[in-house]
Amino acid sequence: MTSAGPGVETEAAGGSDRGNPACADAGCGAIPMPAEITRAIETRIGALKERGGDCSRYGTVLESSYRSGRITIRPFMWRVGKNLTSGEAKPNGEMMLAREIDSLNVGVRTVDDVLWSMEHEAVHITFDLASGIEATEDRANRIVHGCQG
Repeated sequence: MTSAGPGVETEAAGGSDRGNPACADAGCGAIPMPAEITRAIETRIGALKERGGDCSRYGTVLESSYRSGRITIRPFMWRVGKNLTSGEAKPNGEMMLAREIDSLNVGVRTVDDVLWSMEHEAVHITFDLASGIEATEDRANRIVHGCQG
């Protein structure tokens, strides 16, 4: 399951570095989770649980992934085939997310952008939505959007 957040094309992926052979040399490995993202995740999990319904359902999955250390932050987005990807999830709750768009910080991802990708991936896991299919990507985005605010 992959996502890039609003406005960035995505493509389903098996291995996250297949489309980016230079990734190992460019420092694509995990980075420590930034404190501002940790605080935002903890706040967001509480808000999702309070909203109930679908929000609470994927909030529980997000919390499980977070508390069990299955969320990995990479320094920047990576290519999967021809598409730039900001998030990838596995059915077991593992997630990989990009902190920034690229190593030159041309176009910065905000904390909200990272959280959107994280929530989008949690929705894919929770509702067993296939990635890379326009209808399921739209559904995931609608669920996350409906749980905002």
